[in-house]
Amino acid sequence: MALYEVMLISDEIKELVLEGASSLDIKKEAVRGGMKTLRMSGVTKIKEGVTTIEEILRVTFGD
Repeated sequence: MALYEVMLISDEIKELVLEGASSLDIKKEAVRGGMKTLRMSGVTKIKEGVTTIEEILRVTFGD
């Protein structure tokens, strides 16, 4: 099982980067645009019965 987080660089994210926005603001925009965080991917794996909540909490950081 693998968890992954992929952020596509939209025009909005590109603009935030050019403006020097914080990583938190960039992440918020990415999630608003449909990105799934590692923890969100983990929740999907829990629902599929592939892993446990304890394992996801162990390997992800607070999103």
